Amino acid sequence: MSERQSIPERLGHDFLRALYHMIHTIRMYQDNNQLVRTSVSSFQNILHQLTAGGDISIVLYRSRFHLGGEKLTYRRETAVVVYNMAEFFSKRGIGSVNFLASSRDVLPESIISFTRLFNDAIKYENPHQWLEQKLSEQEFTWVEISPKQDNDTTYLSESMEDNRYEKARRMYFHAIETVKEVANKASHGMVGLRKSRRLAQNIVELIQEDEALMIGLTTLKDYDDYTYSHSVNVTLLATCLGRHIELSDISLEHLTICGLFHDLGKVDVPKEILLKSGALTDKEWDLMKAHPFMGVRKILMLNATPSLRSRIILGPFEHHLNPDMTGYPRTLFIGHLSLIGKILRIADVYEVLTAQRGYRPISLTPDEVLRKMWGEAGKSFDTILLKRFIHMMGIYPIGSFVELSDGSIGLVMDYPDETERALPLILRLVNDETGSWQSGDLIYLADQIIKDDTDRLNIVRVIPQTKLRINPSDFFLHLK
Repeated sequence: MSERQSIPERLGHDFLRALYHMIHTIRMYQDNNQLVRTSVSSFQNILHQLTAGGDISIVLYRSRFHLGGEKLTYRRETAVVVYNMAEFFSKRGIGSVNFLASSRDVLPESIISFTRLFNDAIKYENPHQWLEQKLSEQEFTWVEISPKQDNDTTYLSESMEDNRYEKARRMYFHAIETVKEVANKASHGMVGLRKSRRLAQNIVELIQEDEALMIGLTTLKDYDDYTYSHSVNVTLLATCLGRHIELSDISLEHLTICGLFHDLGKVDVPKEILLKSGALTDKEWDLMKAHPFMGVRKILMLNATPSLRSRIILGPFEHHLNPDMTGYPRTLFIGHLSLIGKILRIADVYEVLTAQRGYRPISLTPDEVLRKMWGEAGKSFDTILLKRFIHMMGIYPIGSFVELSDGSIGLVMDYPDETERALPLILRLVNDETGSWQSGDLIYLADQIIKDDTDRLNIVRVIPQTKLRINPSDFFLHLK
């Protein structure tokens, strides 16, 4: 075979995405389903381009895919696809799939049959051996598979064991425990900040690596321990906003610490008041309004340098104050809000309004919350910062459940193009035989623009989480 020309980078990613979409679609539907036919047609169109110069192999090596001998570089819009396909190959013991030039002439039915075998191989003790035997018995002469090498399997399993989802999960629950520890120890004496600073640095790094995943984590609400999960969620939202306005790393670290400690004062508010479903009495409301003062008192007891304490006191004190200085606590010695105070104000209100609370009769969807907040821009929130926050979250905020034009349900996972926040990456959800929702295929709405109106998918509406009774964070952490 003559030496093939270099494969365009975009085409390589399109091929992997088409393969991923076809595998998931065929797993969910019968052969004659139009979605199956469309996914196979898209895959064959790209395969036809790739095999124009001869055979083409897709190889998994050290959790990275290589196509035609060239490594597919990291791209944010296909990062989840790459991870899922690496896991798919690895679980079946497959190191490579070689599509021969003769694959250009195969019928769609043959592609479907091969994909079903590829899916089913996971059911057997030795998936690769079973699949190889079936391909031979059924005379699939246009495709070849090779096993994964032992050393590569070891590398991948270690990589997956400590992947970004597990790191994010560990960070989240470590953050909750850290806030609890500081709150309890600060009530009984001095407590150091070394662990909190390391945690803050870790949060900043994770947000810089994968902001969408961190925003997705904020859909995790622990209603039995709401004060602490709320503090962590506000921290993630605030630090993401700080990144969007290009704060320095040290400023992001200070903002993160402020987020973690912004509600320390609520530890001294009785739980029956915090969780009360009815209206608070005047006495209860006075106690609630005092929590920023009580939080500052705890921060002053932290074992930190005066310089650091001075940087992390103001934000927690101000997070219930409006730009016009209304709100609480009432103060005469602050003329205007600090930047951190303004950021925490936005993050705090968004997190509270998107939580399902007993005292709120109507639950709002994330997009409704953003519209409600925008209606109070300038009065309750800094207009410029709120505009940046809305752009960061997207028209359909990350973590929203949506109905697509084909009737399917999806979860907004990311906006891969940071300059365009109307066309998200959506994880389609599938209702299995037990009635529970599971992860389906990924759909990037930006790819739908070039399709005919009849084939193009778009968002019809946002669905309240309470109607589906599922937790979005399960899908961000790959628990479903």
